[in-house]
Amino acid sequence: MQLFSLEQIHNKVIHFPIALLSTSVLFDLIGFYSDNKKMYSTSWYLLILGTLSALSAVLTGFIADETQGHMSEPFPIFTTHGSTQIFASLLFLSLLIWRYVNIRTETKPTFVYLVASIAGILILFYGGHLGAVIAGRI
Repeated sequence: MQLFSLEQIHNKVIHFPIALLSTSVLFDLIGFYSDNKKMYSTSWYLLILGTLSALSAVLTGFIADETQGHMSEPFPIFTTHGSTQIFASLLFLSLLIWRYVNIRTETKPTFVYLVASIAGILILFYGGHLGAVIAGRI
């Protein structure tokens, strides 16, 4: 029995972006409707950590794909777990950059930002579902 495998680390890493990014969006929504400025800064730091963890999940996913091989045909994007999660990760990276460039780290996000972040979470959850199907959990 092997105690550690680079292929198995993906199964451990994937939960961080799901938790961190969805909590970031939740805090933005709470702040948006309550006008609590502390929610925005908390959301900002969660967005940073969530995006970094999403990128590490994508990297470990490429390692795990050595056994699955589903990324040999990445299109159409929303039918392949890896492609869907790469798309979601790039969306959150774009939101992080947009928020940083517009100096909205601790201010109220726009309605368009909120809609895009909610769409990103839905895409992330759907990609997670596709991954669970590959892993035989569904």
